[in-house]
Amino acid sequence: MIVDLPPDRESLLATLLAGCLTRAEIRDSRSLFMVGKEDPGLAQLGQVESLEAFIAQRRGRWLQEMLHAARVTTHFQPIFHVAAPDRVFAHECLLRGIDEHGEIVSPGLMFELAMEADLVFPLDRLARITAVQNAAAQGVSSRIFINFTPAAVYDPINCLRTTVAAVEKAGLQRERIVFEVIETERIGDPNHLANVLRYYRDAGFKVALDDLGGGYAGLGLLPSLSPDFVKLDRSLIDGVSGNRIQSVVIERVTQMAHDLGIEVIAEGVEQAEDLDWLQANEVDYVQGFLLGRPAPTPYSSL
Repeated sequence: MIVDLPPDRESLLATLLAGCLTRAEIRDSRSLFMVGKEDPGLAQLGQVESLEAFIAQRRGRWLQEMLHAARVTTHFQPIFHVAAPDRVFAHECLLRGIDEHGEIVSPGLMFELAMEADLVFPLDRLARITAVQNAAAQGVSSRIFINFTPAAVYDPINCLRTTVAAVEKAGLQRERIVFEVIETERIGDPNHLANVLRYYRDAGFKVALDDLGGGYAGLGLLPSLSPDFVKLDRSLIDGVSGNRIQSVVIERVTQMAHDLGIEVIAEGVEQAEDLDWLQANEVDYVQGFLLGRPAPTPYSSL
């Protein structure tokens, strides 16, 4: 198939191809882009690339531009004491992108493209630094949960130095900051993660594991990593008040965490009945749309 394409439409073509082809088709197809009307020959053989690489590079251009211009911001979602769900315990800092028109870009799309275009490290670093800066600018007085992806941290000392420097420059107290591991179930190297968490702890920060209970791998990490906090996955929380299996799992996981000195946060609370159940069953903190949605400014009970 030959497509006559204006140069400024390569990103559009990449998006269209990604939407209409399967992953296997994208992986197995090859592409050649040439300037002008010349027919391809042996001289162009070395320019042939996988369609997967083409899509990743072209779709990632707007993300590269966004990172270069630092067009990102932070939304804050409150975490409450379970016994007093109007009293804020912490705020989770959530990444949001800003496109060239000033519209919000979801973090899911940003990290999806970052994985394809090998931009996870700069995106993750910018998200952490922006969270620190915005939390300080907004005068957040509670604890601050900042997400990070272990795969983006190849060397804790070098990769996290900029984050620690941002904390110092912002004048935030280290003990108030909790670095939260996202994608707990996808952790491929627990020893590497242990080194990252050890670096954070030695620097005076707290650490948390996200989405615990969404699979089995995360549970096995508790004894070796001993985080300060764990977050129970929303798939466990939603509907727990009427589901015996979910309730038993939460009871057992919460008890195990408490036995290890770990505090438990239930996230994804969207039903009043589930909140009532959680208040009666020993979790420590709650988070979810029922209580407070992510917003550009920190939650205020006033």
